[in-house]
Amino acid sequence: MSEKVILTCPHCGNKAPMNLLNRFQKTTDVPLDYSEDAQFHDIFEVFECPVCDGYQLVLTHWNTEEAYYEDTNLYEVGEVLFPTFEMVNLYRLPKSIKEAYESAIKVKYIDSTICFIALRRTLEMVCKDNGAVKGELHQKLNQLQQKGILPPLMGDLFKVIKDFGNMAAHGDQVTFEKPLVESMFRFTNKILEYVYILPREMKRAKRELEMLAEEAGLQPRDDEEKPPEVETKSVVKTEKQS
Repeated sequence: MSEKVILTCPHCGNKAPMNLLNRFQKTTDVPLDYSEDAQFHDIFEVFECPVCDGYQLVLTHWNTEEAYYEDTNLYEVGEVLFPTFEMVNLYRLPKSIKEAYESAIKVKYIDSTICFIALRRTLEMVCKDNGAVKGELHQKLNQLQQKGILPPLMGDLFKVIKDFGNMAAHGDQVTFEKPLVESMFRFTNKILEYVYILPREMKRAKRELEMLAEEAGLQPRDDEEKPPEVETKSVVKTEKQS
């Protein structure tokens, strides 16, 4: 197969035309109310990086019930099934955050010190994107927590990445081993998912729930039960005058 697709290599971080080595497509027919069936396609593709010769297995989806623009890139919402280390979906991030995060990926296995500085910069971009622009990074973190954008646990992860980034930037004679690098990426992923990805997924899930409830003729229910209404009667006391 000679087809090439521009992807980011999860091994070396280079974004380049990847060599397509193999493809398998699984099609599922789903009966509809009218005569034709809907078709849902799962496409599994193996790509080879021309820079490091690393492999990745990518899963993409499309179906006959959705409209796709001519320039739709299914790989933007695809999923990397292999390698299995955790990686946030880059295409769901704002452009500035995506570019900062990609800079860290590019040097992940080349220079861990520069990688940690790039991860710290990614957090700086998260603060700026969410309106925290004044003061040092720890002060910006406090602003995000005060706004409710980051809960305490995410704030702790943020501080750890910040401290390692500071250590790398200050030129300390420290060696950052691969397991530690993986941990910092995992922590960064959690923060990015919490701030940017989970809110969108929750909105989508709520929309789907509302659509299903509407189709089933169900009325939305409040999360909290209201106490039963009690009819009250006014009592008028009279006093006898002696």
